[in-house]
Amino acid sequence: MTKRHFAMALLVTFVLAGSITLRSFESHRNVQRVQELTAQLQRTQGELEQTRVQLADANRKLVFLEATKARVQVTAYALTPDFGPDPVFSNNSPARTAYAVPKHTLPAEKVLNVALSPLAERKLHANLNDTIVLTTRRGGKRYVGRFVDRTAQSETRPVVDVLFADAHQARIWGRQTFYAVNISRRDSPFRAE
Repeated sequence: MTKRHFAMALLVTFVLAGSITLRSFESHRNVQRVQELTAQLQRTQGELEQTRVQLADANRKLVFLEATKARVQVTAYALTPDFGPDPVFSNNSPARTAYAVPKHTLPAEKVLNVALSPLAERKLHANLNDTIVLTTRRGGKRYVGRFVDRTAQSETRPVVDVLFADAHQARIWGRQTFYAVNISRRDSPFRAE
C-alpha cells in the first residue's frame, strides 16, 4: 500500500510539476508576445504621427496654392533669328538652352524658363529666379518654371511667356490660360524644402 501511495504521490508531483512548468513556459511566451505587440503598437503610433504631420504639411501647401494662385495667359515664343546668335535672359542664362516642352509633356526635373509681365510679376509677388508653378485649368497638369526674364514693360495683362528653341514646339504649345503660383514667396510653405 505504501508503494502505491508513493507512486500516486510521485505521479501527482510530476503532474503538478509538469503543469507548473508548462504554465511557466506559456506565461513566458505570452510575456514575449505582449512585448512584441507593444513594440509593434509603438512603431505604428510613430508612423501614424509621422503621417499626420505629412498630411498637415500637404494641407498647408494646398491651402497656400489655392489662396495664392493667379490666372495668367501663357504664350509660347520661338527663338527666331531676330533674337541674335546668342540671346540671353536678363539673368545672363543662355536662352537657346531654355527647356522647351514638346507635345505638352514635361519630363521630371525639367524647368521651363519663363518671362513675366509687370502685372503677372506683381500678382505673383515674384522676383527673378523664383519658381513658378503653372497649372492647367482642366486636367490639373503642372509645369515648373523659373522666372528668368521680363516681358515688355508696356504689357498690361498677367502674361507669362515661355521661350522655345524650336518654332514647331512653340506652335504646339500656343497660347493657353493657366493658374500660376509663385512657390518661392516668403510666406510659401514650399520654401523649407
